[in-house]
Amino acid sequence: DYKTAYVARGAHAKAHACVRAWFNVNHYIEPSLRHGIFVKPGQQYKSWIRFSNGHFDLSVSKDQKSDARGMAVKILEPPGEPLQVAANHVPTQDFLMTNSPVFFVRNIADYNALVAKPEALLGFIFSGWNPFQWRIAEMFLAKKTLTPPPVSLLAPQYYSITAYKLGPHNIKFSARPCPGQEINSVMDETDPDFLHNNLQQELEAGEACFEFMVQLQVPEKNMLIEDPTVEWMESDSPFIPLARITIPSQIFDTAEQMAFCENLSFAPWHALPDHRPIGQFNRIRQHVYPASSNYRHTHNQTRVPADIAW
Repeated sequence: DYKTAYVARGAHAKAHACVRAWFNVNHYIEPSLRHGIFVKPGQQYKSWIRFSNGHFDLSVSKDQKSDARGMAVKILEPPGEPLQVAANHVPTQDFLMTNSPVFFVRNIADYNALVAKPEALLGFIFSGWNPFQWRIAEMFLAKKTLTPPPVSLLAPQYYSITAYKLGPHNIKFSARPCPGQEINSVMDETDPDFLHNNLQQELEAGEACFEFMVQLQVPEKNMLIEDPTVEWMESDSPFIPLARITIPSQIFDTAEQMAFCENLSFAPWHALPDHRPIGQFNRIRQHVYPASSNYRHTHNQTRVPADIAW
């Protein structure tokens, strides 16, 4: 099914960058929220962040196309043993996010129908001749998810979409640009890699930052675990900042670092027990992500980097 001999990731195939970042836990955190990465207020972690386009096909990866955009955070030396560790990898805590608060597929059966022919989104929406079986709601959600590009990867708010644990709590997490952060980039209609190039220019000019936040499930509200098409409304449960992500000024645009980025493995189950993924999609991801990563690296004759320290 691939258009080249190279096997890319099954989703978020195009990486714009992998950048070094500090993940700084806030100095004050409500005691009931001190779990996992956040167990020690004021703790500072080194991390990698991978920014990406959502599409699975590298041949249609022009940044001007409507798509999801991803932000995946890999925290180094977490305080404990994760539920999964990638082959040839060191333990990390990964937080995977995209720039939409919802997914456009509500259950595993629909997801299987989509991935069977991922290039045929219209066929997934309008399946068969019976209008009552058409996935009209999913069509509007797909339109909300597959949006025109931002002018900068530092501009959107990113969301976990699916739910996780934070100790005893059910939560979703999110990263949003720090208040007052200015974005002066513009979209280059002629450059298929303008998001990559804009980010390099922005980080050569100075640092950037995001607030990392969690949103607690309120059981009596419409905040479902098993259906990621339902948005958890901030009016029902506001996001609570727990950490600040600081991306220092740096140069990431080298062949060596982009190759390193391509071979990194990110997965929701690279997670401490206190950040356990929950819900039907995360249960499937527990098995799909390592299998997909192993296949990709075996086919490409590459390995997940053993040394990711900086």
